[in-house]
Amino acid sequence: MTPRVAIIGAGLAGLTAAHRLLSRASPLEVTIIDKGRFGGGRMCTRTVDLPDGRKAKFDIGPPILYARHAGGRWPGDPLTAQLSDELSEERFYEHRTVGRIGAAGETAGGEIFGLSFTGGMRELAFRLLNMHASQLDFRDNAIAEKLQRTDDGWRIHTRSLRDDHQTIVSANALIVTPPVPQSLELLQRNNVVLPDSLRDELRGVTYSRCIAIYGMFTGESGLQPGGVWFGDGALEWITDNNLKNVSAVGPAITALTTNEWAEVHWNEPDAQLVERLLPRLRPWVGEPLDPTQVWVHKWRWARPVSPVRLPCAVLRDLATVIAGDGFASTNPEPADAAVASGVAAANRIGQLLTDLARRDDRFTVARPRRYELEIAVTTPAEAASATRAGADRLELSSGLALGGLTPSLGLFRAVRKVAPDVPLYVLIRPRPGGFAYSATEFAVMLDDATAFMNEGADGIVFAALTQKGNIHRDWCRELVQQAEGKAVFHRAFDFLPEPLVALEDLIELGFERVLTSGGATTAEAGTNHLAALVQHAGWQIGVVPAGRVRAENVADLVRATRCDQVHAGPRLAVPDEHLAARPLIAREMGAVTELDASAVSLLREQLDGLVESLS
Repeated sequence: MTPRVAIIGAGLAGLTAAHRLLSRASPLEVTIIDKGRFGGGRMCTRTVDLPDGRKAKFDIGPPILYARHAGGRWPGDPLTAQLSDELSEERFYEHRTVGRIGAAGETAGGEIFGLSFTGGMRELAFRLLNMHASQLDFRDNAIAEKLQRTDDGWRIHTRSLRDDHQTIVSANALIVTPPVPQSLELLQRNNVVLPDSLRDELRGVTYSRCIAIYGMFTGESGLQPGGVWFGDGALEWITDNNLKNVSAVGPAITALTTNEWAEVHWNEPDAQLVERLLPRLRPWVGEPLDPTQVWVHKWRWARPVSPVRLPCAVLRDLATVIAGDGFASTNPEPADAAVASGVAAANRIGQLLTDLARRDDRFTVARPRRYELEIAVTTPAEAASATRAGADRLELSSGLALGGLTPSLGLFRAVRKVAPDVPLYVLIRPRPGGFAYSATEFAVMLDDATAFMNEGADGIVFAALTQKGNIHRDWCRELVQQAEGKAVFHRAFDFLPEPLVALEDLIELGFERVLTSGGATTAEAGTNHLAALVQHAGWQIGVVPAGRVRAENVADLVRATRCDQVHAGPRLAVPDEHLAARPLIAREMGAVTELDASAVSLLREQLDGLVESLS
């Protein structure tokens, strides 16, 4: 069966996702549903029939891209330019000079440039659609009224805005790309529940408003080809679409207001908005050619103000990805953010479909047939008892009282002998304390990892952070390569400031799993964050809840997070009569503990019972 993907929204994010999915080697069927005409979203160009039979074209969304890069320097590798180069051998974008009217007190900078598309900003969308016209089912002027979850994916009930005709689109996976508040409203209206921490983060994504007015004017504009950009006041932009090579006739003027002005006047009728703005336009472009043919368009979600760094949000068990220009904030230009988010969405949904196909040829999310139990051990005896109690995988370390340290090679060999058939991963941590290591310490970690892998370890467990507390990508990549991908990022993850973004980094670096308590002191306390991490991980990385996982809480933990594996190391204090003779000195020797094998057995029983109750 050919997997089917439905995309809601034909802005740059949705179209880029469709482009990437349809360019894959494996065949896919893609349907795009968009309430607008022709696609493009806020990269919008409108054509107007003039009384004399000519046609004028107006960009009424972003007038120019990258104008905020001043000083005569062009940004390196803009993503929209890269995307357009994929679609045509002949470039259809141009660099434009922008005039700047600075705000009060603003010092003059160098010459400012921007990028525009010949024929209009929507030209990029047109070319994306035309490239895949024979493969793509594009339904414009249609709204998704109802999302219905089925055994094999989604049924999207749509209504045409042209004639109210209703249809149903069936899909195995869904990509949602409108502005984030609209996406959240759509999902909430259809009872699609997001993990609490993800929902709260996405609710923080806000947008500015903008009012566009456009029409034919009489005066010689004298504008720069990229228009004029104002630092303050009612208007933010005035552009002549004729000078931008958008409209064959001119002056075809578009003016865009600032967010502050739009907020104050948002609810006023169009005629009143035109009356207020025309006096501000006259010094630049004269009078309207026909006062009755000046049009208004309101952009409620014009530009993201507080986007998130996350490139997209994944809901694994719903085979759904949320994307758009409210994501990927490392790209300061919203168009680039939309492209980056669309690429990420396509990659993640493609991986979800690949893994779903391996699990069930109907592309459903089946419950696991066995929940994996990983147990932390420190001795051969503990490894043997953990295996007998039902452990599926072992993590070997020493010095658990210090948070775990690299074990000796001799200890590894002894444990390997008593548990030859159970996957055995080894902790690589050269010292107690934080995870920002020196070059010498990293060299020790690399040597240890090499030695253990050569001795037959099934994988290694480690982390390396920079001095600023971020993932040390170079060192982590080197260790992952040394382990041939059999690498686990340990609970240093819980010290990272943006867990979902960090998870994306670990996926890109090739980690197999990550151990985490969801940033809390225990996995139980971090349940909400763990649920978001499990969903966002898809099956590209295993999220393993860790931190006082016990038989009494593991069932609720699994149900709430929908994880398929847990990490535990229940331990008991062991009295030592030799140390007891010198209690003050004994404190410096560290606590003596041993694995609680009966607690491991109870964990195994609870997990096995869940397979029956949740199947």
